[in-house]
Amino acid sequence: MKRSKFNYIADIIREYPVIDGYIHNREVELTNKFQEFKDENVGGGRALNKRDESVADMAITMAEDKRLNNLRKNERAVRESLQESDPITQDIIYELYTRENCVYTLEGLAQKAHLSLAAVKKRRLRFFEKVAEKLGL
Repeated sequence: MKRSKFNYIADIIREYPVIDGYIHNREVELTNKFQEFKDENVGGGRALNKRDESVADMAITMAEDKRLNNLRKNERAVRESLQESDPITQDIIYELYTRENCVYTLEGLAQKAHLSLAAVKKRRLRFFEKVAEKLGL
């Protein structure tokens, strides 16, 4: 796996604990758009039979928003990969990437899990490949 791809996936995994907040913030951004003051006192009156399609427009906007869809796709890929992984791999990913303050190095994790350094690296790489496959990379 190329280093750039590895680092990209590592960044996605590091964001996983807070990605729900990012998704929520983006949904709020889309639903509460700033609307500049409109002077409606121009011309004749209002149309009496005008249909309000703002809810349909909002649903379309949220369904087509690229940033929101990418955040959801990233969250789903990491979540599913974690669920499919064994507890040791989950612990490795947690300790190296999703924990707030990293305590262990790869060597420390290898000693904690009673594995060799190569085995820890192999499990991490396998997990990254799973995430990359789910993301279509």
